[in-house]
Amino acid sequence: MKKPIITAISFLFKDERIVLQCRSDGRFRVPVPGQKNSRTATRYENLTARQIINHKIIRECDPTLYLQGNDKMRVFNGGDNSYLPARSDGVISKHDDLYKRKRQRIPPTLKLKKSLDAVLSDSYHDYMQTGMFGDWPYDDEYDQD
Repeated sequence: MKKPIITAISFLFKDERIVLQCRSDGRFRVPVPGQKNSRTATRYENLTARQIINHKIIRECDPTLYLQGNDKMRVFNGGDNSYLPARSDGVISKHDDLYKRKRQRIPPTLKLKKSLDAVLSDSYHDYMQTGMFGDWPYDDEYDQD
């Protein structure tokens, strides 16, 4: 199991500090207000550290990172969210890269080769079932002995 670089992220919302703990997949569960059957309901989204820092509401709420070893770091120095310091950016990038899901990217040429193999194998199967010329409807002069 990977050890998270950021163990939690907190932010100040309506004079209350809300702490979001890091999940096992490196994401943070964030409450998001929503509508359900004409009443307000709270739903949750799992966001990366970068998505949380770029969130339009949390960005304004003085986010703080809780790091390994019980260290704390304010994301924006002095509460000025117009500039993200390099140190905060580096910690967030390192955390997200640690938990980045590996995507299997299939090159276009390999996709083409797979589809051609499927077509060719079907053609070969048809060839073997019907014989060399299958149901050749024409009478050629070459067949005469």
